[in-house]
Amino acid sequence: MNEKKFLDDFLIKKTGQKGFKNLSKKNLINDGILDSLDIVTLSLLIKKKFNIDIKMNEKNIKIFNSYELLLNKIKSKYKNER
Repeated sequence: MNEKKFLDDFLIKKTGQKGFKNLSKKNLINDGILDSLDIVTLSLLIKKKFNIDIKMNEKNIKIFNSYELLLNKIKSKYKNER
């Protein structure tokens, strides 16, 4: 499973197919799409699937605001791990 499909599947389960369509334009945290439990869950799933450890600090929490930032973080880290 590639990074985009992984993230898309997680967010589709969270928002439904209809809600997923405009996620790239939304702030995932401020718009209530991801809450603190979702962030922890998603970061653990990323660690398990891609062996990427996203430390929970202020800088990295901001990554979860944006679909694009989160996807780029996974892609760049995973690419470096391969």
